Amino acid sequence: MAFEQSPLRHERRSLVADVRYQLISFIRSFTLLLYVAMGMAVVGVAMKFLGLTGGSFVFVFAMAVLVLLLLVQVGLSFFYIVSNVWLALLGAFSSFSLVSGLLALIFRYQNWFGWQVIFYAVVPLYLLSGVLLFLYLKRFQKLHEPLHKFFYRNLIFPFVFVLLLGIVSFMFSADRYNQEDDPVLQRSPIPADETAVLQSN
Repeated sequence: MAFEQSPLRHERRSLVADVRYQLISFIRSFTLLLYVAMGMAVVGVAMKFLGLTGGSFVFVFAMAVLVLLLLVQVGLSFFYIVSNVWLALLGAFSSFSLVSGLLALIFRYQNWFGWQVIFYAVVPLYLLSGVLLFLYLKRFQKLHEPLHKFFYRNLIFPFVFVLLLGIVSFMFSADRYNQEDDPVLQRSPIPADETAVLQSN
């Protein structure tokens, strides 16, 4: 009987190993796409700063892709980090805070109406996520190789990326990033009170 069960156990192990390999391969492709979108966002900011045509489109498109990818990562954290519940919760929470941070940055760089409210509402959530990431990193420095890579590549690096974009957005006036004449992307998704806009102008 023990001899008959051995091939079944070996088959189950090979199946688990194959699923794990496919999942790790998917995470690598997902992370690469995440980095490509971040690179496009940087190019969009540079184009906006230089006043090049299409800069706002490139920036908003890249940031929208990042938002969608990080929303997927919220669920992916629970599916990928099944061996560590706390890290899975931290990954989901951090990914959600990154989504909110990216949305605030879109409003800030586009100088859309309501960016102040959104930006300062997101800051506490973003800072809380940063504190939790720091505390987890300080307490659990040693992680398995796949989780270690996911922690740094999909959480820490995007966190620093959003932080740097936030700092850069306040280094210059918002008008400096909106030199091109784009009537479509100049309009805020949030309807503004016309009297308030006239008074501000």
